[in-house]
Amino acid sequence: MSFGVVLLLALAIALLIAEAHLPSGVLGALGIVAFVLAGILYREEGHDVPVVAIVLIALALGAFVWFASRKVLASYRSQPVRTGYEELNGANAEVRSPIDPEGQVFVQGSVWRARLAEGETAVPVGDRVTIESVDGLTLIVRPVAETKEGARG
Repeated sequence: MSFGVVLLLALAIALLIAEAHLPSGVLGALGIVAFVLAGILYREEGHDVPVVAIVLIALALGAFVWFASRKVLASYRSQPVRTGYEELNGANAEVRSPIDPEGQVFVQGSVWRARLAEGETAVPVGDRVTIESVDGLTLIVRPVAETKEGARG
């Protein structure tokens, strides 16, 4: 087996793996082309490999990589936000200084400036609030709804 065949096979494998991790379609197509070219070059060196076998194996590899890359994309899309202020929406925070209408809350290891949502009354220290949105570096909060027993959640 010549160096060119080995190089093309290595390139094909690298491109197919890259396609599975960074789905675009282009890398997978180039990987399949490199695989077919390696098969044709190997055949021209005097080995008796049917062209149909080369094409079928390339198509099977392409189908597998296509399936894997679709699964990777689906997993990226289904994950919730894990960083940034967007993840604060809906989180609960503890009031550190009275919010009337502004104060401070503690959430996820940090103290934030907080402002009450419209129509809400003052919230004392120690109570819990729910973050509705973020306005710059200020959290817009609403008191946590009371539980069935009447205590704050």
